[in-house]
Amino acid sequence: MVQFTLDWLDFISLFFIIFMGIPHGALDGAISVTLGFTKSFNLQVRFIITYLLVATLVVVLWYFLPVFSLILFLIVSIFHFGCGDLNWKNNNLYYICGYAHGGLVVLGIIFFNKDEVDHLFSILSGNQLYLLWQFLYVALLIWILSLILILFNYKKINFSKNYIKLLTVMVLVISLFPPLPAFAIYFCLVHSIHHFKRITPTLLNFMEKKKLLFLMIIFSVSSWLGGGTAYYILLNLYSYTDTDTIIKVTFIGLAALTFPHMILVDGAFRLKYKI
Repeated sequence: MVQFTLDWLDFISLFFIIFMGIPHGALDGAISVTLGFTKSFNLQVRFIITYLLVATLVVVLWYFLPVFSLILFLIVSIFHFGCGDLNWKNNNLYYICGYAHGGLVVLGIIFFNKDEVDHLFSILSGNQLYLLWQFLYVALLIWILSLILILFNYKKINFSKNYIKLLTVMVLVISLFPPLPAFAIYFCLVHSIHHFKRITPTLLNFMEKKKLLFLMIIFSVSSWLGGGTAYYILLNLYSYTDTDTIIKVTFIGLAALTFPHMILVDGAFRLKYKI
């Protein structure tokens, strides 16, 4: 297995993931307002406690069942990225298209960079990765089947020229760049920007721009402080290397934020406002 080390491009990628990508989830505070979770002090407290509890449970689960947690995180990421980047539609093809789109990102980055990604996976979940790779091959097979199903139903799906251009750029990025830069480009320049553009108009119907920015800053700073604390603990108490610590904090932290974020955005906000 090729030894994975972080070079300057990887560090830049991690910087953008942390300081540009992760803050897109900071709009969750504003989303909670639109969903009525701030109508009373008790509701606000319950929302914050539930959000933090889900994030904490992800970290605890990762500690005891790292491979299972990583598999679950990859499944969630495929659907969150895929469905989040597409226009909302209440039909079965929407989720199939979502899997195909999200699978292109997640599985594409993984299988175009198997050696580097395998080392990243070993950092995140230990060296018992046989089950993980078996799952990934099954996920790849399902992805191919989803493409075939889409081709058989292409007349029911309207792919815009902009979407075709986006797919072309994504394929080039995934095939030409190492895993961390490829993910950073997608996460920051595609998924996060699309998330802002899609939901901000709805949020501004419920609050002024100043309040929106204030809530976003509060959630962003809280995430960074939590990540900094985790980095200090892992580096000083568990004696991980700098590389292992950065990877663990970034991606386990990302997983901890993704689960409550997905429940809030995909499970409530998008279903209510159909965006």
